Amino acid sequence: MSQARQIHSYALAARNGWYPSALEFVEKAHASMMRDFYRRDDQQGWVFSIRRDGSVNDARRDLYAHAFVLLALASHAAATGQDESLAVADETLAFVDSFMRAPEGGGFVEQLPVTGGVRRQNPHMHLFEALLALWECSGKAQYSTLASEVFDLFATRFFRPDAGVLGEYFTTSLAPAEGLSGRRIEPGHHYEWIYLLRWYERLSGHSVQRFVDPLYHHADTFGYDGHGLIVDELLIDGRHHVPSHRAWPVTEAIRANILEAACGRPGAADKAAILTEALLNRFLVSRPAGGWMDRLDETGRAVGGFMPASTLYHVVGALTALCSRTTSPS
Repeated sequence: MSQARQIHSYALAARNGWYPSALEFVEKAHASMMRDFYRRDDQQGWVFSIRRDGSVNDARRDLYAHAFVLLALASHAAATGQDESLAVADETLAFVDSFMRAPEGGGFVEQLPVTGGVRRQNPHMHLFEALLALWECSGKAQYSTLASEVFDLFATRFFRPDAGVLGEYFTTSLAPAEGLSGRRIEPGHHYEWIYLLRWYERLSGHSVQRFVDPLYHHADTFGYDGHGLIVDELLIDGRHHVPSHRAWPVTEAIRANILEAACGRPGAADKAAILTEALLNRFLVSRPAGGWMDRLDETGRAVGGFMPASTLYHVVGALTALCSRTTSPS
């Protein structure tokens, strides 16, 4: 998953003209991803992880990881113009569609072998993102068809119209999970879905306003603490459940507010500016240059001793939106 995110990030850097060697990095990372993860155990799909010596560490087929592989293949094709990546994307999507369909509730299983337990909206969200990217760069109907299917899953299962929120955890039949899990909400994912829904609206011509408005309202009303930082988790009623702060919700809120400002939402441009200042002053760091702090505790103090590479995907997405200031998510 992290390898795929890096390919996407450097492909965006190449397309934006930010880094002279970006396309070289994309090509090298794409080649190594194909070599190390694709059908490594002579089975269809992509293994989950490898060891430092290149041997397979975890051979499960993970939906979340496959979603990012598809995004990386779309990004590689868009940056290089090479259709070979789209052919691999077709094979990958055929595998997901044939073998990872959930037996009940719609959508796809979390992983193969199937382990049961709760199901999440999050892997489906990133599959939706990948399908939109593939649809945009190829124009193929198969991507638009499946993207519309995932959109319908969002509209009928993941979105909770009674409360105007996005659920996170579900039963095997995609009913809201019982107990606390079924009441947990992430404002960062509200903003991420707003960005993706607007992208889908642009490609499909279908209005998404009835989903965007409540998602935005809930995140904007309840998602911030007294210091103006986005909290990691809420409950449906707006109470703060996990009051710490990660960098990625801020980046997603920046992207969403830039898009909403372009769509005429009052105050969204000012909100994007405030969030950008918070990203610069609280999460981006000077040592190492270009680095980031991933997590702050509820008091705003930095916690954790490492800088996840996967966060680059979110940072580059926000920077792309800030530099373009257009309604196009690509």
